[in-house]
Amino acid sequence: MRFRIVEGDLEAFIEFDREASWPFVSEEARKGMSYEEYGRRHRELVERLCRLNLENRFFLAVDERGRTIGAAWVGIRIDTVDYVPVGYLYDIEVREEARGMGAGTALLRAVEEFCRSRGVKRLALQTPVSNAQAIRWYLRNGFRVTRVYMEKQLGAASGEGRARAAPPA
Repeated sequence: MRFRIVEGDLEAFIEFDREASWPFVSEEARKGMSYEEYGRRHRELVERLCRLNLENRFFLAVDERGRTIGAAWVGIRIDTVDYVPVGYLYDIEVREEARGMGAGTALLRAVEEFCRSRGVKRLALQTPVSNAQAIRWYLRNGFRVTRVYMEKQLGAASGEGRARAAPPA
């Protein structure tokens, strides 16, 4: 499959990513919203995150028929530890039928070149620890684990685990 990398815009990215990201939404979250609701929330989140960055860039991998087969979004933001500009790879996706043909690597190279052109020296991202295939791909492409992102599931508020005052003596 032949493709080319082009700069896209917010709308083109949202259109592609909405569909590409839906399979990654947890079953629990899917039960609580329709695809239309998901699309509204997706747009709202992407637009809000864009406003937080110093600069955003969207790249599309487009096949010979003009169909988008992949997309990447990078934002430049200030690192909260070192206080220097850092590129943050929010998303990089390639349609399943187009994987293994170099589109993801070409998108990543476009992101890297954009960051270099802005004087950015680091590119960061997050990916689920369960996505071993993506982790291997990122490691092969020069990424290294430098921080650990942790989560804790919070249940409904209850009295369990709260400190209680000692009864009066």
